[in-house]
Amino acid sequence: MDEVPLDASQPGAAAAGVSDAASPATQEINPCAPQPTLLDRHVLGAVTVAKLTLNGDLRLPPRDQNEITSSIKQQSYFGNPDEVTAAILERVRAAWQNRGYFKVQVDDDMKVLTSDAVSMSIVLAVHVDAGQQYRLGQITFRGNRGISNMQGLRSLFTMREGDLFSRAAVAEGLENLRNAYLQFGYVNFAFIPNTQIDESTRTISLAIDMDEGQQFFVSTIDVVGLDGQASENVLKDSLLKPGEIYNNKLADRFVQEHASLPHGTSPQSRVRLHFDEPAGRVAIAFDFRRCPVE
Repeated sequence: MDEVPLDASQPGAAAAGVSDAASPATQEINPCAPQPTLLDRHVLGAVTVAKLTLNGDLRLPPRDQNEITSSIKQQSYFGNPDEVTAAILERVRAAWQNRGYFKVQVDDDMKVLTSDAVSMSIVLAVHVDAGQQYRLGQITFRGNRGISNMQGLRSLFTMREGDLFSRAAVAEGLENLRNAYLQFGYVNFAFIPNTQIDESTRTISLAIDMDEGQQFFVSTIDVVGLDGQASENVLKDSLLKPGEIYNNKLADRFVQEHASLPHGTSPQSRVRLHFDEPAGRVAIAFDFRRCPVE
């Protein structure tokens, strides 16, 4: 069996050219983020998918196909038609891969229906060659030393042996793995997931090569944006203490409990880390200013 590195990223709201639709009544503006100008909106352009059809060797029931097309059409798209089409194809590919069709191939026939200076409407036909359906074989880990509990690492993945191989489930498990290491001070943790495909059993095993990096302990903790006494009072609530292992989950919790975060702002955007690699120490500065400066 050949090992192939797996791109387990899951298309979503952060995918290029795509954003999830939201009600104007619930949308908030991040005052710290650069706001798009009229020129930006003109260059990006809004693209509407007027019609989306699927054809080819689909191998999915009509209900699943309708769910996929409805989900895609409900999104908002910006950019030129080729970029939007590429983003949609990636969503279609991911939908099949989440249902076990790991080697699915997709192609498109796109036509512009209407177009003006600020918007465009397209009709898209996607040809799908689903290929074979695969189930999960095993998940193994290599290179782990700081966290040696294999059963604990395996529990971070919800897929069981024999389940349909799902790209989304793999991505979720890898994110859980990353977060687990970040909670033990391995802030430079990196991994490469490799797929091992067994055509005779129609299974895919996952071998994850890991580079844990160095473990870091907290040296000092400070708060930016508050005066001395207020800073001391707030820091009393911090579950992170100097001398302890750095835990990004506790850092995020502290920010969420004490800082006012604009819509769309991650708690990590308010955490400044300064590393002393030879000593294995990290100094933490929580930035509570309204608009932190990088």
